[in-house]
Amino acid sequence: MHIENINSSWVLAQQAKDQGTKAVQEAEGFADELKRAREYVAHPHKQATDPTGKLTPEELAYDKKLREACQGFEAMFLNMMYREMRSTVPENSLFGDSNADKILQDMRDTEMVNQMAKAGGVGLADVLYKQLTMEDKAKADMSARAADMSREEKVVRT
Repeated sequence: MHIENINSSWVLAQQAKDQGTKAVQEAEGFADELKRAREYVAHPHKQATDPTGKLTPEELAYDKKLREACQGFEAMFLNMMYREMRSTVPENSLFGDSNADKILQDMRDTEMVNQMAKAGGVGLADVLYKQLTMEDKAKADMSARAADMSREEKVVRT
């Protein structure tokens, strides 16, 4: 009876050790996936490959261009919004407002909103990107369905 307790305790300890090792491996794998996902979300424009590995190089190039276009649209929107907000502030006559100062201020604002859009902005670029990619997927699905239906019609006619 004493030997059975040792054996059963040893078996339980081995099972716990095996489960612990498996849990550690799963946690490490999950941490690696999170790290890749975080890098992809933080720097999508620097990403050379899709983290899922399902996109072709042409699709990756299109994806990159689409993301850049969405960021450009967000930058343009933020620039217009910032310009309108600045127009509500009264002009300061103490230092004078020359045309050069206004041009410099406009250039600074444009660069600032471009950097804001690249850093994530207000989220407009992400919303646009998601919407446009959903539309692309829907169009691809519709094309595939139409092709399948035309193939089925040819088979029925024959």
